[in-house]
Amino acid sequence: MASASDAGLPAAVLAELARYIAAYGIRPVRGHGDACGSPAVEPAPIPGEWRHLVDAPLPTAPLAVAVDVYGTILASATGECAAEDIPGGAPSAGFPVDLAERLRAVVARDHAQERARGVPWPEVDAPLVFARALAMPRDALAYTQGARACIAWECAMNPCAAMPGAAEVLRAFKDRGLALGIVSNAQFYSPLFVEAAFGAPLCGPGGLGFDSGLLLWSYRTRRAKPDRWMFDELARRFAARGVAAGRVLFIGNDALNDGAAGREAGFMTALFAGDARSFKARLAEPRVRAALPSTIVTSWDALGRLVCT
Repeated sequence: MASASDAGLPAAVLAELARYIAAYGIRPVRGHGDACGSPAVEPAPIPGEWRHLVDAPLPTAPLAVAVDVYGTILASATGECAAEDIPGGAPSAGFPVDLAERLRAVVARDHAQERARGVPWPEVDAPLVFARALAMPRDALAYTQGARACIAWECAMNPCAAMPGAAEVLRAFKDRGLALGIVSNAQFYSPLFVEAAFGAPLCGPGGLGFDSGLLLWSYRTRRAKPDRWMFDELARRFAARGVAAGRVLFIGNDALNDGAAGREAGFMTALFAGDARSFKARLAEPRVRAALPSTIVTSWDALGRLVCT
């Protein structure tokens, strides 16, 4: 499954990291109201002014669907990559106690440099960030060692699971012949976490149904949401296949990064409020007020009913 990532790492290293993620980075969760066992994912309270949007019908039936990853198809503590949305502390004695502060400093410097070059929402390269934060020797092994360090950090600080109900609904989308894409603020390991959590490759036979030509990851584009660049690029790719942006449904948990940016690019949007930990309403954002979601759903089951019935 390690083939989903193109981080410039040797295939053997990617396979090693995928095994590590499967062993240490996946912690199952259960949906609201399910039987006891794993920790529960609880839906978020919906702001009063948006309650009329809950389960609102879509303007038209979608011909394609695209999704965010963290907080949408992956449940995690932060709802983002821990390599960037950096929690405090250190996961174990194997890391310096001030590693979080070091990481934030490196990320802030890289962001400032790229913004000075005119990129409004730049993305970093996590293995390089960790290599610099840990003062690794600048040799041929630095990138690989940085990748190993950020995987260990991510598994300890931000373990993930498939969002309850997502596997079944993605399968239903695939069975209906809907083209499936991704627009995600992500790092090289994000596809590996998705594949480990769902137990299937993203693309290809036996996979989750995603189209390799419709995957936009910020670690590849070096531009992150809420910049709408990735959404505009996805709209261009759909247009080349004869699918207008207005017939694409984008699903995400962040009303700015996913909802507003997606609507600005012409997509229908479903704001996913199924996990209170990662739901972001961002009511004060002017872009959000100007581009409300097409609908709001509090579970993947509700989303499946909205699209498939």
